[in-house]
Amino acid sequence: MKLKELDLKKYDLNQISEMIYETDQNLFGTFLDKEPVKAVAKLKKLIEAGKNSYGHEHIYIAEDENGAIQGVLVAFRGDDIGFIQEAKIFKTTMNFKDFFKLTFIKPVYDSLTASSIRDDDFYIGNLVVSANLRGKGIGSKIIEQSFELARDKECKRVLLDVIFENQGAKKLYERIGFKKCCEKNLWWSSKSDGTYGMEYSLKNE
Repeated sequence: MKLKELDLKKYDLNQISEMIYETDQNLFGTFLDKEPVKAVAKLKKLIEAGKNSYGHEHIYIAEDENGAIQGVLVAFRGDDIGFIQEAKIFKTTMNFKDFFKLTFIKPVYDSLTASSIRDDDFYIGNLVVSANLRGKGIGSKIIEQSFELARDKECKRVLLDVIFENQGAKKLYERIGFKKCCEKNLWWSSKSDGTYGMEYSLKNE
């Protein structure tokens, strides 16, 4: 298995959009659309447009020797994403309501729920394994190959966030070598929700 950059002409963007949507249905429901079909359609627009955190240039496909999709990774170097650049894309691809939510509300939400991304970080925003292949170690292989992508981009660490309740994922990342670097508690929630920021250092390699 090897990660490949998303080829807009080769892959089924509807399938890719649906897989990415699956990674955080609540977030996409809040900032794109409550109706899954509409949210997936809007996500597809962002993928096609590029120059945003869900742009095609930040999406990598894991496939088997027959070309079947095994998983999808959305990841980028910190300084690949700029506020003004994203705002322009949101303005041209979304209606005004969605543009406002993505440009002004989501960054505040991200600051409260996700790790602070440095310019030389390689941030993994979304990772999903095809439903029929889960539990076979593919997620670990994708993460490990992401380290090569990060090195190619001269990043100092790989960074990701995992929600408190997903202890299985946290243990998986720890086995691979990630360490907890921060913790965000969602104080407005009635439950003890929140996220762990986890990092894998590349400095001493």
